[in-house]
Amino acid sequence: MKKVLITGSAGFIAPHIAEECLSKNWQVICVDFLEVKNKNESKNIVYLKKDVRDLTPVDLKSVNYIAHMAYVTNIPNSIKNPIDTTRDNIEMTVRLLKLATEANVKKLIFSSTASLFGNNPIPWKEGMPADPMEPYSWQKLSCEYLCKMWTRAYKLPTTTLRLYQVYGENQRKDTAIANFIKAKKENKPITLTETTAQSSFKTGRRDFIYVKDVAKAFVSAMVSEKTGGGEIINIGTGVMTSMEEIAKAIGGRITFIPKRNFEVEAHQANMTLCNQLLDWKPEVKVLPWLKSFVKKFD
Repeated sequence: MKKVLITGSAGFIAPHIAEECLSKNWQVICVDFLEVKNKNESKNIVYLKKDVRDLTPVDLKSVNYIAHMAYVTNIPNSIKNPIDTTRDNIEMTVRLLKLATEANVKKLIFSSTASLFGNNPIPWKEGMPADPMEPYSWQKLSCEYLCKMWTRAYKLPTTTLRLYQVYGENQRKDTAIANFIKAKKENKPITLTETTAQSSFKTGRRDFIYVKDVAKAFVSAMVSEKTGGGEIINIGTGVMTSMEEIAKAIGGRITFIPKRNFEVEAHQANMTLCNQLLDWKPEVKVLPWLKSFVKKFD
C-alpha cells in the first residue's frame, strides 16, 4: 500500500488530493497547523496538526510520495507582507526537501502557479522565461528552483506542477468565483475588491481547471515513471474563459474593478509537455460545471 503525505491540508486543493489517494486505497497523512474542517473519516487517513517546519523523520516514516501544497498567503497578501511570506515559504520548502531526502521519499510534487509567467505571450510554455509580477509568484519560482536544484544535488526526485485557475467545491472565499456564487446565493450585488485572489476585471481571460482534475494530475505525477527529474509541468486545460463569461454563467450581480498592476490580460496553458509526461487529461469544463452548481440556488 502506497503512503502519501500532503501538506496544507486545511486548504482548498489538498483535501481533494487526499480523496483521490484514498480512492486508490492508499494511506494518507494530512499536515497543517490550522484545524482541518470536514475531516475524512476513512481508516486510511491521519491528520497531523503541526507546522510543516516542525515535521520529524518519524512523521515521514514509510512515506512514498509528498504533495507539497502548504503555502503562506495569496497574491494580495504577499504584496502587503513580502518579507514574512518570502521567509516562511522558502524556509518551509527547503526544510521539507531536506527531511524528504533523509526519509528516502520516492518523489515530492510541488504545487506552483501559472501566474509567474507574467507578461509572456500566450499560450504559456514551461520553457519560457519567468516574469513574476508580485512576491507570491516570485516565491513560487524560487521554490521551483529549490526543487530542481535539490533533485540534482541530493538526488531527491521532484516534479513541479504549475497550476492555472483552479475552481471547484469548497474553494477559498477570497476568489472571484466564490464571490460570484455568493452574489447568486444571496441575491445581492457583489463588488470585487483589491483583495480578490482571482482576476478582478471582466475582460480578463483565464484557463480554468477543475479541482478534482487537479487532484488526479497530482496522483498521475506521483506514479509516472517519466517524472521526478525536477521538471515543471503545466496543469490547465489550454482553453480560456473570460471573467465576464464566468459571471454570466453564475448569474449574480457583479461589479468588477479595473485591472490591477499585477494582473495580465490572459492565462493559457500549452499542454504539450503535460500530455507527454502524464497519463492524465482534464475532464470537466468550467461553464457547464458552474451552471450546474448554481442551479441549487435558484
